[in-house]
Amino acid sequence: MHTFIQDLRYGIRMLAKSPGITIIAVLALGLGIGANTAIFSVVNAALLRPLPYADPDRLVRLSEDSPQVPQMSISYPNLLDWREQNKVFERIAGMQFRSLNLTGKDEPERLAGRGVSAEFFDVLGVKPALGRSFAADEDRPGANPVCIISHGLWQRRFASDQNIVSKQVTLSGTRYTVIGVLPESYAFGTPTDIFVPIGLRADEMKERGSHPGIYAIARLKPGVTVVKARAELIALAERIAAQYGMKGNSATLTPLREAFVGDIRTTLLILLGAVGFVLAIACANVANLLLARAATRQKEMAIRTALGAGRLRIIRQLLTESVLLSLLGGIVGCLLAFWGLDLLRSASADSLPPTAVIKLDGRVLIFTLLVSLLTGIIFGLAPALGAAKTNLHNTLKEGGRSSTAGGGRAWLRSVLIVAEVALSLVLLVGAGLLVKSFLRILDTDPGFKPQNLLTMQLALSAKKDEGGKVLNFFNDLNRRIAGLPGVEAAAFSNGIPLGPTVDTSFAIVGRPKPEPGKQPQTMLYITSPNYLQAMGIRLVKGRFFTVQDTQHSPHVAVIDEAFARAQFPNEEPLGHYLAGDGKDNPDAEIIGVVGHVKHFGLDAVERVQPQLYVPFNQAPDEFLPMLATRMNLIVRTTADTLNLTAAVRREVQALDPNQPVYNVSTMEQTLDQSLATERLSMRLFALLASLALILAAVGIYGVMSYTVTQRTHEIGIRLAIGAQPGDVFRMVIGQGMRLALIGVAIGLVGAFLLTRLMTTMLFGVEPTDPATFAGIAVLLAGVSLVACYVPGRRATKVDPVVSLRYE
Repeated sequence: MHTFIQDLRYGIRMLAKSPGITIIAVLALGLGIGANTAIFSVVNAALLRPLPYADPDRLVRLSEDSPQVPQMSISYPNLLDWREQNKVFERIAGMQFRSLNLTGKDEPERLAGRGVSAEFFDVLGVKPALGRSFAADEDRPGANPVCIISHGLWQRRFASDQNIVSKQVTLSGTRYTVIGVLPESYAFGTPTDIFVPIGLRADEMKERGSHPGIYAIARLKPGVTVVKARAELIALAERIAAQYGMKGNSATLTPLREAFVGDIRTTLLILLGAVGFVLAIACANVANLLLARAATRQKEMAIRTALGAGRLRIIRQLLTESVLLSLLGGIVGCLLAFWGLDLLRSASADSLPPTAVIKLDGRVLIFTLLVSLLTGIIFGLAPALGAAKTNLHNTLKEGGRSSTAGGGRAWLRSVLIVAEVALSLVLLVGAGLLVKSFLRILDTDPGFKPQNLLTMQLALSAKKDEGGKVLNFFNDLNRRIAGLPGVEAAAFSNGIPLGPTVDTSFAIVGRPKPEPGKQPQTMLYITSPNYLQAMGIRLVKGRFFTVQDTQHSPHVAVIDEAFARAQFPNEEPLGHYLAGDGKDNPDAEIIGVVGHVKHFGLDAVERVQPQLYVPFNQAPDEFLPMLATRMNLIVRTTADTLNLTAAVRREVQALDPNQPVYNVSTMEQTLDQSLATERLSMRLFALLASLALILAAVGIYGVMSYTVTQRTHEIGIRLAIGAQPGDVFRMVIGQGMRLALIGVAIGLVGAFLLTRLMTTMLFGVEPTDPATFAGIAVLLAGVSLVACYVPGRRATKVDPVVSLRYE
């Protein structure tokens, strides 16, 4: 221990003696370690930290499958059968998005709600902070309506009332009794304000072929593996499907963490590998600095050896110094990561699950400590081993030149530069591919015109026999909004691009009726007459809807190009009829074909689902109250889009004072948010690649500057015997560029192999895109040339007389 303290004190003195090298090394390591710490904090939050539930590894997510729609929502009767007949789950709980209007207290507000089974919170192992969870007899039709509210809603709308339990609130026209308040730490899926029993509406979900947006979570029994549970669930789902004439339907079981993380896992792991490359480049830079410093300490090492210090003792001393450097770099890295956490949180807010809380916890700090120690050993080992091999006799000779670095060290410095350039090129190619991919996404036609398009939602509460009231409300509202100053067009629809979808099966008149479970599926938009024009959706053939398309006129429909290609590949779709299901919903004639809208995102190349449009004004009266529970208003403006929000809200509340307007956004903002993951990946990769490029350029500059200094005597002799400054310049440039080009060549091979891992992150760009590879190679070669230029120019200014006199 005494010897270690001696080494530590001596190491601190030596670092303080060379403040320039120490500061540069600490900053380089701080950047590398800080980048690793920051990205690891995200990986830790999303992939490593346990979910905030009891025994989270036993939690799984369930969905239903059909041959046409994988991982669709679950039929409510099927959910009940799965719960009763399975042998591998302790509990299964259904969940369904169910937004509700809070009225009767201050301003009306639309609450993000969720209908859940009584077992939902028991499955998660979450206990309310106040009150209790749902009871089984409250999760059925006819039960007294009860609800549980979130901690945020309790604070925001009820002023943290400690006596809130047993009080009543009005939700969408119905009085509910508050029975509990969730803890502040609760997080699951999208943020939710209020929970109600899913079974209150069970009578509306009795059709086994209906899929009303229900998914399920389940807790595995102790000792049951995911593989076994998945096999039994699939067998059970297929048996029930066959029993009810829906052969081909099945189920999907996904571990809950995997369901939360989704595609972001690959992105995070690739980013973690990228910051590892940055740290390796920083280590190479610092190793080169220490190699240069070791050359100036040869005499010191020789004297220590002459006084009896063994080789192991010298290695230990130099490793102590390098580990000190890396620990200082780790402290700087932690500070940089801490300052960057807010930026990471905001950049990844739309990409990570709400359970992923990014922070510098114990695991992250231990990771940083281990990385710092390992880094110090790695970059300090080569200089330490080199210094321990000092030739005692030659170094102590009075005339021995301190400037003659050993060939081994020169070779090692060259290898490190080649490695820096190669790693930088791999990162730059990855960043270039992501940038190009993102630009391709932005250039993609979404199928509509998002500019100057304001969207918002409202939910009208109406009784089953109030279809006429619903129809009049939305048509009156549409006329009011269309008449506002600055409004070019107004419309409404049950769905909009990038929003929640409604799927339906269909049949074409004159064709054989499909077997149960094998009906073709389409997305269903139920719209006002001018929705297609207001959205800027292109008419391919036929006509749009008009105000004359009402319940009293022949029923009509418009399909998109994907629908036409799938169902009418070799015939004219106009004039064909889609089969209705009765007197109030007769057959509908296809009167138009429009362009396909990228509903699932600009980069959704694998989810091209046909789209069907039908007029809101032709919907059956009994269907309209249910349809009104979630409608989208679309306003195309001629002025600043968001400025019209207040005017639209006034028109809504003029018709119904208790009607909230919510989810106000422009379509451009919605498109922007849909690209959050891609933008995060591109920005982080570009930042890391830029950092790598700077470090590589500094490394090349440092090595070439050191080489020129070491070869001052040689350059002086060359100039003295007739060499021209241009010859010396070309010699220095040539030496540096040879190393850079070797690094570029190796980096191209590495990039060719590694960028294949990025396939799922790219859109419209091959992972081996020749233009990107060539452009990055030229860029890196150009930066290397600039880095060599200054040392090369300095070499031409060596005075032969001065250099020879010095020797």
